[in-house]
Amino acid sequence: MIDLERVKSLIEAGDVEGLAKLLSAAYPTGLVGERDALVTLLMKAGLNHAEAVRWAGRLEKEGYAHHLPGFSPRWVFTSKPVSFHELAELIKSEWGGFVGKNTEAPAEALEFFEKNLGLDREVAEEVYRGLEAAGYASVVYQEAPEINRERVLFEFPEVFLKQV
Repeated sequence: MIDLERVKSLIEAGDVEGLAKLLSAAYPTGLVGERDALVTLLMKAGLNHAEAVRWAGRLEKEGYAHHLPGFSPRWVFTSKPVSFHELAELIKSEWGGFVGKNTEAPAEALEFFEKNLGLDREVAEEVYRGLEAAGYASVVYQEAPEINRERVLFEFPEVFLKQV
């Protein structure tokens, strides 16, 4: 459960990064719900609707909050800004041919995030946990001439691709 008083104090201080870190720690697999879930949470912390919408928009615009629609919709929070649009484009163009140094499928995905998005391990893990919880990432066994092992399969639903 998140400390709503802490949320309010961070907002009053104008601390976007601090708020993002608090949200990321409180919701490691994301805040479950549709687009209004983040606004609702901020209203529970004492903001009026207009302020809550403004702060939710600010978190999203600055790259700390990412709504993942689909079968298991949720808000994913990262402690540092991340472009999920850039991530989706990278995965679409490069992931199929990427084979990292790790033989563990999730570790290989983390390595990809770190290398291609310039993320540190902690933020890469935040991104992966969110994608996995939303059903966008899953581990599957891949059989190919040069690869016979588990890999992470990324599937971005059309509704996500239309919003990014």
